[in-house]
Amino acid sequence: MRPPLDLHTLLRLRLPPRHPLHRLLHSHSPNDRPPPPQHPAPHDAELWIAKALSSAAFLRPHYLPAFRRLAPSQFAAAAALRHAPCASSALQLFSSLHSFPLAIPPSAHSYRYVISLMCQSGRQVDALQLFDQMTDQSGYLPNARFLSFLAGSCASAGLLDAAAALLSKASQFGCSVEAYAYNKLISSLMGCGRVQDAVALFEGWIQGAVYAPDVWSFNVVIKGVCQVGDVQKALELVERMHQFGCLPDTITHNILVNGLCRVNEVSKGHEVLRRLQRDGVCMPNVMTYTSVISGYCKAGRMEDAVAVYDYMIACGTSPNVVAYNVLINGYGKAGNMGSAVAVYQQMIFHRCPPDVVTFSSLIDGYCRCSQLDDAMKTWTEMAQCQIQPNAHTFSIIIHTFCKQNRSVEALRFLKELNMRTDIAPQAFIYNPVIDVLCKGGKVDEANTVLMEMEGKGCHPDKYTYTILIIGHCMKGRIAEAITFFHKMVESGCTPDSITVNSFISCLLKSGMASEVDHIMHIASGGTSSSWRDPSPITRRVDISVDV
Repeated sequence: MRPPLDLHTLLRLRLPPRHPLHRLLHSHSPNDRPPPPQHPAPHDAELWIAKALSSAAFLRPHYLPAFRRLAPSQFAAAAALRHAPCASSALQLFSSLHSFPLAIPPSAHSYRYVISLMCQSGRQVDALQLFDQMTDQSGYLPNARFLSFLAGSCASAGLLDAAAALLSKASQFGCSVEAYAYNKLISSLMGCGRVQDAVALFEGWIQGAVYAPDVWSFNVVIKGVCQVGDVQKALELVERMHQFGCLPDTITHNILVNGLCRVNEVSKGHEVLRRLQRDGVCMPNVMTYTSVISGYCKAGRMEDAVAVYDYMIACGTSPNVVAYNVLINGYGKAGNMGSAVAVYQQMIFHRCPPDVVTFSSLIDGYCRCSQLDDAMKTWTEMAQCQIQPNAHTFSIIIHTFCKQNRSVEALRFLKELNMRTDIAPQAFIYNPVIDVLCKGGKVDEANTVLMEMEGKGCHPDKYTYTILIIGHCMKGRIAEAITFFHKMVESGCTPDSITVNSFISCLLKSGMASEVDHIMHIASGGTSSSWRDPSPITRRVDISVDV
């Protein structure tokens, strides 16, 4: 049986050379006697025991029972946790100190420290378990600051329901959490698309007097309901703000006006703007005006849009790049490129630097008016301004060349796009190029574009497969069309009636009636596992088929 160990034996633990835990121990020679003639202050003694506890727990756990003779305090146990090198070690040490054989009652400080480490290391689930142990078993209640921290950490980790449960218990814990914590959670729920959950939570909290919402609280919720098109609910929330001593600010009205204009209620949005101008309590800014201008532009009411724009300038509010872009885009879609260019020139005159949206809107307008030469001049001017085109800009120019059956130019711009590592390729950019190649009978080139598309990590969509299937059928390459049909189904793209009917027509004209039943079976939701590749003889067939 191993003889009992005293404290000095514990402190003479033999550590490997250069071990980082050497710094935790005091150096003692075999003949040393414990400290100084005068007894150390209680605080120093606790820290001394804390270092020994952490060293023993990590390196010689079988020595821990000997510490019972010293009756380590909660303070010593909490101090020992500070020597843990990481969150996992802290949790292990917490378990060792507060369970048999030492069974030191954990302090609230120990709980908070380890829970904080768990959150910082991304282990929010473990943190929540320890929090439940702290409140249910040990009876410690969190303060408002700690509860906000834990709820915020859970929200950042995506544990939104857990965060909501924590904040809903604030009154049970006897703490008053700042509105910021509630606002952050509601904003996170909105960002995840859980608008109804966020609104229900908000309504429950304010009805239960869990917290007093501020203007920001209402703005977050109003913005969320406007984003899903529920402007009626947004108007109700604006009316309720006065019940909580909140006055709608400029941001509130900007959100409301933008929401109304997005659901084609631009007249109501303009009325809100007029009310702001009339009351003078909260003056509109450039964002408020721009929302109304954008609403009129989308509705094709350019005269009303210009009227608001002129009034904005008369009131002393200078337009920004967004306001100019909205007008340029509106004129471009209306086919009035003269006015669009005039706005652009006015923008340059007032030294407002154009951005990629400005040039994309001009290029789009020229393309809509079939003024491709002017569109290319604008593209060159954009490069001279050192502004890089984005995916939308490439899509506009490539689609226009394809509509004019100019596949060579479209391929040139597509090649330039493929060289850009900062743009994520998308199927809607490649589809027009594949379509114009297939319609021109250049299915091999279309297949090459498809390979480049997949090589860039861009997966074909339903339209890509439909174009390729019909294109190969028109060329009489039925075997490859069948292959693309099966790839389409296996990738999760459901063929529509146009694809299926055109494909079946091609199969019948090619004398492959045996494949028709199988294609119809797959199109109706059946499996394609029983399909076999057509024979070499069929694969060599290359006849022209009219679709």
